[in-house]
Amino acid sequence: MLKRLIPNVRCFATKHTVNQEQLETFKELSKQWWNTNHKGTRILHSFNDLRVPWITEQLTQTGLLKKSADKSTPLAGISFLEVGCGGGILTEPLSRLGGNVTGLDCNEDMFKTAVDHNTENDNFPNLRYVLSTIEEYSVGNKNKYDVVIASETIEHVEEQDFFLKCCIECLKPGGSIFITTNSKSLFSRLIFINLFEDILHYIPKGGHKYDMFIDIEDMKSMFKRENCNIVFSSGMIYNMFTVKWYWIKNPYIMHYAIHAVKSNATLT
Repeated sequence: MLKRLIPNVRCFATKHTVNQEQLETFKELSKQWWNTNHKGTRILHSFNDLRVPWITEQLTQTGLLKKSADKSTPLAGISFLEVGCGGGILTEPLSRLGGNVTGLDCNEDMFKTAVDHNTENDNFPNLRYVLSTIEEYSVGNKNKYDVVIASETIEHVEEQDFFLKCCIECLKPGGSIFITTNSKSLFSRLIFINLFEDILHYIPKGGHKYDMFIDIEDMKSMFKRENCNIVFSSGMIYNMFTVKWYWIKNPYIMHYAIHAVKSNATLT
């Protein structure tokens, strides 16, 4: 199925990032992805209120997004790759703002949800979806994108350092990469696993594995090894009563976000 949908992708990767258990778990959510009343997926929908302005503001600070840009489509002319795009909750708003967006996911159910939703609604001409893993896709797409985003993805994959490396390989020198993920904390475990999965059933059981959460200091070290400079890092927290995300200074409590810029220099 994979090669039929994207025949130009060839599997040269020596490592594989797919966690099959996680893949199967999130198939359960694919039909609810665009249901804003679903208590699990609305966490991601509400996340856009924080992460979309964050991305645009950060790109303005790096100079990629010009302050004089058209306010209705400020991202016009900027190429984006969202890795682990799921059903397209973030890809569509970025496209609506004018970005040339490629959504990448290896989950066939999520891929179909994303394609169908785009086709049945706005049908953005500047948005395309690719069914592939990042290790396969990166082989023929090195130094291609202005921006790479992996939001709520890296905590669900194997070989996380290799996953990040492949994401960065797709990024142009001087380009920006944005990561959001769970903090490696007992509070994050309590909220996302014990509360949201085990008690409230917002998320299918097994949707998160605590041993796959990454401490922010380890994440920063991974970026440093890949010759990327961190220009922003901050904590984030979700309030289930207001159904909103908020910035907090402490990145060790629940969630964190990182924006890094790929060096123009070439590693030898």
